[in-house]
Amino acid sequence: MTAVVKHVTRKPLEATNATAEQAQARNSYLRARFPARAEELWWPYTAQPLEETLRRLTAPPFDSAANGTRAGRRRGVAKLLRWLSSLPGDTWQQRWRASGAEDLPGAAWVDLPLRWLRERGHSPSHDRDDLSSGLLMLICGDVIRPGLPWMLTRTHRYLASVMAKVRDPDGFARLHQLAESGPASSRKDAQIAATRIATLLACKGGQIRDITVGDCVELVDAQRRVHARGGQKKVDFYLRLRALGIFPEDSPATIRAFGLALGQLSIEELVDRYRIQCRPVRDLIVDYLRERQPALDFASLDAVSRTLAGLFWARVEALAPGIDSLRLPPTVARAWKEDLKVKKRTVTGPDGSSIEVSSPRLNAKDELMRVRAFYLDIAQWAAEEPGRWAPWAVPCPISDDEIRKAKERRRRKARMDQRTRASDYPSCPF
Repeated sequence: MTAVVKHVTRKPLEATNATAEQAQARNSYLRARFPARAEELWWPYTAQPLEETLRRLTAPPFDSAANGTRAGRRRGVAKLLRWLSSLPGDTWQQRWRASGAEDLPGAAWVDLPLRWLRERGHSPSHDRDDLSSGLLMLICGDVIRPGLPWMLTRTHRYLASVMAKVRDPDGFARLHQLAESGPASSRKDAQIAATRIATLLACKGGQIRDITVGDCVELVDAQRRVHARGGQKKVDFYLRLRALGIFPEDSPATIRAFGLALGQLSIEELVDRYRIQCRPVRDLIVDYLRERQPALDFASLDAVSRTLAGLFWARVEALAPGIDSLRLPPTVARAWKEDLKVKKRTVTGPDGSSIEVSSPRLNAKDELMRVRAFYLDIAQWAAEEPGRWAPWAVPCPISDDEIRKAKERRRRKARMDQRTRASDYPSCPF
């Protein structure tokens, strides 16, 4: 009789773990082999006195050909230096760190010097724009070096162009020549890469030739903490720097070779990718996700955080600035639901211009169901722990009818049937 073996002993998990361990070991080796530049505590420009710093940042090459821009930069530098001078520290960098500006994402940092100026009777005319222009001069002039995470919360329309003019004209000229040699469709990507590179100079100092492989890895790690999306545009700057020949010959061909040393993001990091303005609501979403975390794997936790923090509350704040309650006004709720139905993305056209493309969001009701579950869970938990959850228990803006999926199931089946018919009866080639 022939013996029949029904199951063959296999150890796929050990093989998988061995591969993962090998990859982690390689990533760790690469990160040790190509470290980022250490943060400097002192450099000449940050230690200059106020008068000398003001004189340098308002003279060529920092001046502008436009009279209005030149005047705004001069006013902004003067106001910022006066504000920083009131803070503790021996250098401008120490005073900047002591200011707490980097605790406020985006453009919110302006409120700190603005409040200080108003308390001293300064006219508020043009102050906000002046301060933004002044900060650009302090950064490009290497007077201060903000942290990478904070810089990534801000838009930098002029950072690359000003950095190219005042810090490293030759380096950015080479970068521009590299972009011109590529296809026109990649010009937008080249602009994004130039801004990323300028951000490294802003935070690390030096010129393009001084950027290290480790600096790029540190930037990508920071982007992962701060940004929810980005794809290839997050790492394209590394390929361009490598093409300039500033990295060692044995540097990896792609920055993806370094892997993700940070591991899984914390709940706070998942939520903070979306820069929620209302702190109590941000904390509520964090608490909610922490309550649900034991029952969810990381992919599911990431999906729920993306829905609640990104697709729901961040968009509600965009529609109703200053809102601080889950009780949405009917007009805001309707506008949010209409906004959720459509996905918008920006693509680069053949001529290099940016085009906004819209398409229906096929899983819109899945997103509505997650938000509805958020409201209903809080209502149920409020009965069990009223002191913690009751202040947030409000009527849900999403009805049962809005999440019924019978119509979507019929549409999905119709699409599947259409694909089946197309594969069974291919079009005639003649």
